[in-house]
Amino acid sequence: MPSTDETEGPASGTEPLSRVDPERRQRGGGLIARRAAVQRAITKQRLEEFHETLGGLAVAVFGEQATVVAHLRTSAGRQWLTFVVDAADPVSVVQYDDFLPRERAFWTAYAQLVKPIGAQFIVAVRPARGWCRVEALAPLFSLLQPPELVT
Repeated sequence: MPSTDETEGPASGTEPLSRVDPERRQRGGGLIARRAAVQRAITKQRLEEFHETLGGLAVAVFGEQATVVAHLRTSAGRQWLTFVVDAADPVSVVQYDDFLPRERAFWTAYAQLVKPIGAQFIVAVRPARGWCRVEALAPLFSLLQPPELVT
């Protein structure tokens, strides 16, 4: 019979919570509160239709796996509504040059969209889940020789 002891981990049922990475733990109702805050921000600025249009654009350019998720991000003490376009292209991690034309096509099409007047938001493109542009530079640095060796 499974135990209901709180020391068991959520995934395996045997891993103590003390060994589970604190970043991966669910923080009670925090997730629900954040989602509600994001939905309030979207509704307040009347961005529901824009969010749907942005999602359609992402799917048209990046494919069926693309998603658009709204987040509230804090910068300089102010919360910004941020639409993260997840292109969900794992190949972009190793072949970013092949991904760039599609990203440019997205931004060109995005420029043609009618933006809601007075709404303040940010749109960001993430090529693949868990990927950022800084990581794309890593192979370049590993191929270059250190400055001491260059003559």
